[in-house]
Amino acid sequence: MNTITRAFALMLAVIGLALPLASPAQQPTAANPIVLKKAEFGAPSLTRTALSMWWAKELEQRSHGRVKVQYFPSDSLVKASDVFEATRSGVIDIGIWVQAYNPAVSPLSGVFTLPGISPNFRPAVLAATDLMFGPEFPYFRDELRKLGVEPLYVWGVADQELIGTKPMPNLAALKGLKVRVIGREWPKLISEFGAVPVTLPWPEVYEALGRGTLDANMGFVTANWDSKLYEVAKYHTRAQLGASAGPLAIMNKASWDKLPEDVKTIVRQLAREYPAKLAELYEKDVDKAIREMQAKGVKFESWPAADRAQLQSAMEALWQGWANELQAKGLPAREALSHYRALLKKHTP
Repeated sequence: MNTITRAFALMLAVIGLALPLASPAQQPTAANPIVLKKAEFGAPSLTRTALSMWWAKELEQRSHGRVKVQYFPSDSLVKASDVFEATRSGVIDIGIWVQAYNPAVSPLSGVFTLPGISPNFRPAVLAATDLMFGPEFPYFRDELRKLGVEPLYVWGVADQELIGTKPMPNLAALKGLKVRVIGREWPKLISEFGAVPVTLPWPEVYEALGRGTLDANMGFVTANWDSKLYEVAKYHTRAQLGASAGPLAIMNKASWDKLPEDVKTIVRQLAREYPAKLAELYEKDVDKAIREMQAKGVKFESWPAADRAQLQSAMEALWQGWANELQAKGLPAREALSHYRALLKKHTP
C-alpha cells in the first residue's frame, strides 16, 4: 500500500469514527431547536396571514419544540416581490410567495391564476394542492427543487373582484381606468376592455388608491376588507372574476434538506390541512366582509348577464392562448391545464 493510499484509508477511518459521534449533535431538541425565519407580506389581521401563523405554531407544537418559527409579517423582513430570491438564496428559510410577482421564475405556475379558471376557492385550492403534491404531474415540484426551493403548501384568494374609486357597473366602465393586476394574463384581459394595467405590490395599493394614481384594484373581497381599502374606494364589483389558488409557501432547499424526516412528514400533513382550513375561513369571511363594507358606504355592483358572458368568453380564450404559447416553448402547458381542469371538476360539488 503506497503512502497516498494509506493516507486516504486513514482519512476514511477517521471520518467513519467521527460520523456516529457527530450525528446526535445534529438532531434538534426542544433545548436546541432548528430556528426558521418565515417572511410574509400580509398584515397579521388578514385571514390568510393569521392561518399562516397558525401553521408556524402547529409545526412548533407537533415537532415538540424541536422546530421554532420566527414570523415576519407585513413586508418587515422581505418585500413581496423579493420573496422568491430571498428564499432561494437563504436570506429567509420560508417565504409566502406569489408567482405572479415573478412570472419568469415558473411560467407554468400561471395555470393556477388564469383569469376565471375557477369560480370558487375551495375547488381551486384543493385541485392546486393535488396537482402540486400528487403523483400524476410532478413537474411543478421538480422545477421548484431545481430552482432551489421546496414547496410547502398552497394558498390563494377567494371571490376575486374589483374595488375602485369610480363606479364600475359594467365592462364598458373599465375603459381608461388604471387597474392594479398581477401576473401575465390579467393585464391582457383588462386591456381588451380598455383598462390600463398597473403592476403594484399589495402593500402599496391603499396609498395608490388614496392618491388617485390607481383607480381600481383586482383583489379578493376579504383582503379588500381586511386592508381597509373601503376607506379610499367606495365601488366594488360582484362580477364573479374567479377565485385563484396556486400561490405557495416555499422553503429554501438546503434548509428543507436539513429537517429530520419526521418533521418533513409533519410539514406534508400540514400541507393537506392548511388549504381546507383556509377555504372554510374564506367562506365565513366573505359575507361578513360584504356586510361590513356596505355599512361603510361601499356600493356593490353586479354586471349584466351579456357582459358577464362576454368576459367569460374572453377568459377562456386566454386559457387556450396561454397553453399554446408555453407549449410552443417546450413546456407541458396543455397537459398542466388539462390536469388542473380535471381536478377542479373532481373537487366541485
